[in-house]
Amino acid sequence: MVEVSQTTAPSPRQTLNSQGVRRIPARNNARTHPKVEKQSSCRLGTWNVRTLYTAGKLDNLVQEMERHETDILGLGEVKWLNSGQCTTEKATLYYSGNNHNNHCNGVGFIVHKNIGKSVKNFIAHSDRAALIRLKAAPVDINIIQVYAPTLDKPDTEMAQLYKEIKELMKLAGKKEVLIIMGDFNAKIGRGRVDSVVGDFGLGDRNKRGDTLVQFCQEERLVVANTWYKLPLRRLYTWQSPQHSPDNIVRNQIDFLLISQRYRNGLHGVRTYPGTDIGSDHNPVVGTLNIKLKKIRRPHKKKIDINNIKRPEIRTEVHQRINRAVSLVRNSPQQPADVEVFWNRLKDAITTTTNDIVGPPINKRREWMTYEILGLMSERRSYKNKDQIRYRELDRRVKKEIRKAKEQWLRRNGRIREKT
Repeated sequence: MVEVSQTTAPSPRQTLNSQGVRRIPARNNARTHPKVEKQSSCRLGTWNVRTLYTAGKLDNLVQEMERHETDILGLGEVKWLNSGQCTTEKATLYYSGNNHNNHCNGVGFIVHKNIGKSVKNFIAHSDRAALIRLKAAPVDINIIQVYAPTLDKPDTEMAQLYKEIKELMKLAGKKEVLIIMGDFNAKIGRGRVDSVVGDFGLGDRNKRGDTLVQFCQEERLVVANTWYKLPLRRLYTWQSPQHSPDNIVRNQIDFLLISQRYRNGLHGVRTYPGTDIGSDHNPVVGTLNIKLKKIRRPHKKKIDINNIKRPEIRTEVHQRINRAVSLVRNSPQQPADVEVFWNRLKDAITTTTNDIVGPPINKRREWMTYEILGLMSERRSYKNKDQIRYRELDRRVKKEIRKAKEQWLRRNGRIREKT
């Protein structure tokens, strides 16, 4: 008998000597047949992080994000001022906050570097709602991250949030993927509702939950994390400070909504209670089967939009642009070609804006060390197991962060030595 290797197998039409035929590995099919494309997927989710204003939490977030192999996370309660982006070694944070010098609310997205080039646009609408668009095939992906007011806030604030969500929804094409996710501070509860809510919710529905269900029915959305029969620990998203082994207080108030047209493209949505970032919320993560595309953009100079909000800079830009435009318009040598005239005006405006406003500040955390990241991982291993040891490591992590940050500031001349 002829020996058959691991790369061969008997063919249904094999010869009498049992000769095997060589199988073509599946990964080579796409090369042999260009029309066959490998199915791609994107791991996405939402997480109320309670704050990223604390030193070291952004690096802690990236660490947990990589541990769960998540590509993009929508964030609630970021608590950073204004809006912009912050680049780290492995991810980019897009954030939207308020400009009242008040570190509260705030939403954002953290995008892993593997799909960073697929980001098409980011719209910082308010400190409670933002949108990010990803280039994908066959259609683009629009993700809206929200952070709803708590129950002690008036209903008018909740109505304002839904108004903002609908404004952002108008920016998404009718045939594009639409996902709305975040901390809605609402309880949908157990029990199926048409094709909107599945059978596997958690707890009892409240008034905010009724409003959310009605919104999903009107906008043809599906609550994705209510359709999977999972252990209860994979369903709850928030744990009350009053929670104890004798008094279990866990609720499902963070949700991931997707348009009904693409509901089958999102699967495996569940929470990850072992994830640790110093938050009483658990991340809700699922897998979206869609092929992402990279965007090739021409290099353009960016300006810091937040600077234009300052009255003194806005006034100076206004005056300088008016003077520059007047010089172009009153020049004795007026070009006959309209295109040439427009280019002169455009150069005058962009040059003035770049000189006064300046480029955006790309925040980086260069003081983080691998030792601190290791302590964060060790701290996570004691979460919900040994609270005394967890608090000890938490204090040590914060101490090492303060020490590393101060040393970095001194090396870079940001802090003067005491004399």
